[in-house]
Amino acid sequence: MAAIQALGAHLRERYEEKCARHGMAYPWWIALIGGGGQVLCIAIAVAQRDLLTPPELTALALVLALAPQVAQYYVRSWVPWWVDTVLVLGAIAWLMSVPFEATGPENVAPAAAIFLTGSVTATAGARAGVLATAASIAVVLVADRYGDRDPNIDIYVIEILSGLVVGYMLRWQMRALAAERSERERERERATLAERQRIAREIHDLVAHSLSVTMLHVTGAKQALVQDRDVDDAVAALEDAEQVGRQAMAEIRRTVSVLATEPTGAHPLPCAEDIDALVAQVRDAGLPVDYASRGDVTRLSPAIGLGMYRILQESLTNVAKHAPGETAQVRVDVGRARASLTVRNRRVNGTVDSDGSGTSGMASRADQIGGTVRVGPDRQDPRQWVVDLAVPVDDAHCAVRRARQ
Repeated sequence: MAAIQALGAHLRERYEEKCARHGMAYPWWIALIGGGGQVLCIAIAVAQRDLLTPPELTALALVLALAPQVAQYYVRSWVPWWVDTVLVLGAIAWLMSVPFEATGPENVAPAAAIFLTGSVTATAGARAGVLATAASIAVVLVADRYGDRDPNIDIYVIEILSGLVVGYMLRWQMRALAAERSERERERERATLAERQRIAREIHDLVAHSLSVTMLHVTGAKQALVQDRDVDDAVAALEDAEQVGRQAMAEIRRTVSVLATEPTGAHPLPCAEDIDALVAQVRDAGLPVDYASRGDVTRLSPAIGLGMYRILQESLTNVAKHAPGETAQVRVDVGRARASLTVRNRRVNGTVDSDGSGTSGMASRADQIGGTVRVGPDRQDPRQWVVDLAVPVDDAHCAVRRARQ
């Protein structure tokens, strides 16, 4: 029994592999029904004519119908539809040439053409199905004309046409299923790409900010040694730089950990409430920041808070990189239906990455949270560089927070 199950599983895998190579998505049992129906009809037709007791040459019609079905499972290449059509129709014509003298059930030999047309249409397409249907009707009509007249010949023709319709429905369903699977695969690829881009932006912001703050500390240590000859201040600045570097490495590990196969636990991401700490960190590193906040930042959703935090982080990084020593004016305003973030500083070197990655990253983050951001010279004072973010407040999130409180 185990050997039979293993053989069945092997044949099923081989057939499904052939279907995949042939561009079809049918399960194995569809082919079993189509091919098995043809063989079963021919076998019943042989039995109706008593061709096995004693055995007669016409009984080999069963072998003709069985050969392409067995080959479809055992041969590695796909059996062409016309081979199946020729052999099965030959078996039908051969059997219908023998007088049908059974009483009771109708002649089952033409019924094999129903499964034939359905299988050919489903696997080879509408054009091949139409050819197989026309050939089946022609064989049945010619065999009936030169053999025993069958009063049910019109019913056979209608049934064969029904096989064409059923096969075309299966073909259409298979193509729709294949299109759906392809769309799901493309959606998965888009989601994977979006996740990679999100992680790349997170790492870019973390690395750029930590390096900028670290360089500010290193510059302060250098000035303490060269100008003031103050070793204690220099050591303190280097310790702050080391702390920033370690913190950045920890955040990068948490960000990259989402790519791991197994979950590593939940880690909180920065939000709007962490903006004060970000400003304090930059100030400690030596960048002058004029900061003011109005409104309740706790009203902002985590997604909006994270977006504002990262955009401010990137803005301050650009100020430290392109306008060192200049004061960055930061304003956060959380209103009833709208929150805004404005970062302003005097232009020195454009205050933007030369490759535009910082600006594009800000625009992408703003778009993700449903907001808009403008980065560039101030329209009223071109000597000032401005990053201006506006985003609608999530009222549903505010209601949930008030309910929890």
